Amino acid sequence: MEVKEPCHGQGFGWARFRNQSNGYTLIELLITLAVLSVLALNVFPNISSLVAKERTIVLTNKLARTLAYARSEAIIKQVTILTCQSDNGTQCQRSENWHNGWIMFADKNSNKLRDPDEHLLQVSQASTNGSQATFRGGAGIRHYVKYKPDGQAFPNGSFLICNPDMGTGSALIITHSGRVRLSKVQTNGSTITCH
Repeated sequence: MEVKEPCHGQGFGWARFRNQSNGYTLIELLITLAVLSVLALNVFPNISSLVAKERTIVLTNKLARTLAYARSEAIIKQVTILTCQSDNGTQCQRSENWHNGWIMFADKNSNKLRDPDEHLLQVSQASTNGSQATFRGGAGIRHYVKYKPDGQAFPNGSFLICNPDMGTGSALIITHSGRVRLSKVQTNGSTITCH
């Protein structure tokens, strides 16, 4: 007996697919590309904004940890601890651009400069991820924050932390008591914008 057509119970029935093409039509490819491009337009800008936001969070946390450590060391060791902006990781510079790096040391003679006998407690390298931190201290001081043995900070002020890809930023505010808090708005209530 000769079998001319495969039965449902016999084999896989591949014979009926022999004459069909294995490729895609031009219309199917165009529709697929159109759907992918719409998805890409909606997803990629959000990813860029999310990455920028994470980068500012990293820099904010790094600065907050440094300031908390400086205050703690000043209280524990009963000395003046100076944290200052430093591009080279060894000496203080007179710059407000803290994203270029900073150092921390016990300022034994309170001259606001690191002398050869003053050991570095912390060195932070420049931020290379596009985030920026600028300091606006009281009395026009922008390049250092000093913690006294009682934990008080001088000057009080705020770090403006931004990433230009994000458009908005946050402020890390240092009070006279030496404590640090985060704010998403300026003192007048408006949003912190990045330039």
